[in-house]
Amino acid sequence: MSLRQLRAFKTVAEAGGIREAARRLQLTQPAVTHAVRELERGLGATLFIRSSAGVQLTEIGAALLQRAHLVLSEVQRTHDEITQLRDGTGGQLCVAVSSAAATYALAPAVSAFRKLRPGVAIELHELTWAATDERWRNGFFDFAVVSEVGDAADEWERELLFQMPLAIVVRAKHPLVRTRSIHRLADSMWAVPTYGPEVLRRIFEANQAAPPRDIMVCQTLAVLLPLVRQIDAVGIVSGWLFRNRAAAQGLIPLGYAHLLPKARVSIVMRDSSSLTPAARLFRECLKESAGSIGT
Repeated sequence: MSLRQLRAFKTVAEAGGIREAARRLQLTQPAVTHAVRELERGLGATLFIRSSAGVQLTEIGAALLQRAHLVLSEVQRTHDEITQLRDGTGGQLCVAVSSAAATYALAPAVSAFRKLRPGVAIELHELTWAATDERWRNGFFDFAVVSEVGDAADEWERELLFQMPLAIVVRAKHPLVRTRSIHRLADSMWAVPTYGPEVLRRIFEANQAAPPRDIMVCQTLAVLLPLVRQIDAVGIVSGWLFRNRAAAQGLIPLGYAHLLPKARVSIVMRDSSSLTPAARLFRECLKESAGSIGT
């Protein structure tokens, strides 16, 4: 099994056919076909079901594709690390960040990092929940910065950046804006971040009530806030949102802050020892930025 064969196989799987894969790889179709067949012979297994419509992964092919993503991502990181150690510059950094991390810690960290490593190409992707994102599973990101509530149920490494208070909010003219009973909110429509259902389960069970049934999970704050402002949804957001008058315009926090847990914003890594020098430096910049968030 060679890297050339894995790249050809991965590209064919993603392109859905030999012709498009050859175009993407800038190779001839026979060269791509030969690389894939070499790989199949070496593994003793069929990776694609071929038809006039293109190709479809077999069960073994699907399993190999997930591993191929991880292997090729690690090869790229190895190349980047050698370049960074040799020259002190260059390379690529790809990080996933949640809305909370992007709002409160990202800009100062990027500014500090840029002064130290101006030659590193940076990719930033918004991500709320690492476990459900295929790019995370495929090793696309160097690390992720996510918001969580409750105990982690995976094997990944974490470094806490900061804890963030939460707030239940409604629009200023919401019918229940003056309610002081959490039970009256049970029948409302809710718009919450990914960890929201767990927060709702906790606070309603603590008040001996069944949690709401109408819950919309929103992957970004840009999706959540219009639902609260426009269709009378009840939202869960960072309590720090009200530091910014423009961002909080038209929203009213209900008086349940004492019932809500704090959300943890953490750096999540597959293996901290395998981070490239650029990723380690950016992690330190994020930690330094996070140190001043609560003040």
